[in-house]
Amino acid sequence: MDAFAATRFAVGSGCLVVAAASDLRTRRVRDPLWIGLGTFGLVLLGAELAGAESPWTAWSLLGSAAILFYTVFLGRPLFDVDGFHPRPIRILLFFIAAALFFVPLGTGTGTSGGPPLGELASMPVVVVVYQLFYRIRLLHGGADTKGLIALTLLIPSYPDARPFPLVMTDPRMESILRLAFPFSLVVWVDAAIVTLAVPLGMLLYNAIRRDLALPQAFLGFRALLEHPPRHAWLMERITDGGEHVLVLFPRRGGDSAAEVAKLRARGIKRVWFALQIPFMVPLFVGLLLAFVVGNLLVGVLGLLG
Repeated sequence: MDAFAATRFAVGSGCLVVAAASDLRTRRVRDPLWIGLGTFGLVLLGAELAGAESPWTAWSLLGSAAILFYTVFLGRPLFDVDGFHPRPIRILLFFIAAALFFVPLGTGTGTSGGPPLGELASMPVVVVVYQLFYRIRLLHGGADTKGLIALTLLIPSYPDARPFPLVMTDPRMESILRLAFPFSLVVWVDAAIVTLAVPLGMLLYNAIRRDLALPQAFLGFRALLEHPPRHAWLMERITDGGEHVLVLFPRRGGDSAAEVAKLRARGIKRVWFALQIPFMVPLFVGLLLAFVVGNLLVGVLGLLG
């Protein structure tokens, strides 16, 4: 493993251990951790590019990713529950980031060392993609989104960690896969596959308790409404029409106190709760798997093929 890959692995692992501990305790991870991790990644990449005497195109892409990264933490978002809010400074920064991204790509200039230009170009794109994932609920938490964005800046390209990863792709497809599947995306996919063990664990837990109502037994557990569990979402609701319904995938936010009051008014004492999964834990495991094993999805598809 080269020095840059070793540094990135050590720093990324350490930060995710801290994040996982915080997520387990409070289901929250404070922004300074991600700001520090992303900043360290940008500085490390700058050192790598300077050592390789990379052209201005690589630095321009680095600048684009940096602007998009820091705007994530800049004030209130453009979109919230009330709709779109024009924020002139934020929009101006987006235009600058777009200019820094598109101008170098039009020159066709490559790097003379360090990460390939195509992999550097994926950094700003992935920063935006992860925010879109959050908007459409493929990512459920703000910390999950910010953590993946910070990892994108820390590990912008596939690390040289031979003899790892153990799962290798077809050399004819490797360059295409690296562009379409940036390394932080491999970490997320591996983490998501690890998270698939949670429904099986929930089913076993509910089976031991002899509470096997399906399909909710895969997703949550039943508890007393008077003593609701920490870090869990209500899976039962009373609609405006007065109907008692089960919500398999409850949305983040909402007025849980009002929902609890409605259920109590109906005389309901035990309800189903969905566990808030501390995603930093599988994300840490996903980072280890991405370095050591590789892309689990590609490995599974290869076995099936």
